[in-house]
Amino acid sequence: MPEVAPPAVNPMLAAPVAPQILQPIADSARTEAMLVAMAARRAIGAGAPLGEIEPRLDAAFGQSQPQALARIRAATKDGLTPVKLATEFDAVAPSLNRDPEMSWTRIRHELSTMFVLHMSDAPPPLADAQIARTRDLILTGNVESAMRLVSAMPGAANAQDWLAKARRYVETQRALDSLEKAALAMPMVAQQPMIAPAPDTIAPSGATQPEIESPAT
Repeated sequence: MPEVAPPAVNPMLAAPVAPQILQPIADSARTEAMLVAMAARRAIGAGAPLGEIEPRLDAAFGQSQPQALARIRAATKDGLTPVKLATEFDAVAPSLNRDPEMSWTRIRHELSTMFVLHMSDAPPPLADAQIARTRDLILTGNVESAMRLVSAMPGAANAQDWLAKARRYVETQRALDSLEKAALAMPMVAQQPMIAPAPDTIAPSGATQPEIESPAT
């Protein structure tokens, strides 16, 4: 009986997955993580809800950054932005120069300076300049430095609620930083060069492979 040739194997199924195919998959995951982290920062900065960004954040960082994601979700409920923090700071600013436990010596000193006349072109008092600088820091997003200034003021005890909100804002910014760093740290598949087969393995055009004779029986 004539020998039956084995069925032909589809070369597309038999060939291993090339590194050139894996690289775009890895790079696209890294790019998606970076894009969704930046989108979350924009939403938080505008005081807007995450919306469709939230499931994408879970897909990209749910396993590696759970604490950062929890902080970012909580931040959407606060809706804290530099403008909102500055507005609330303006409400407590007048009380920051008043120590609730001011001593009698300091009260006498304050009373003695109440009747000092200042020239109209005199620079503002140090306390007023400090308030103005703190507000500028808040509006430019440097809330952590603003917190240090407020904490050092005589009436810092009057701004505990504001300090708590500012602290949550700073923690949210650190969480966003963590997401961006994690996205940048995602591994990339290095592209490997194509290796051409050796010349002696290439059959000339039109040539046929020699038949292997079976041993005589």
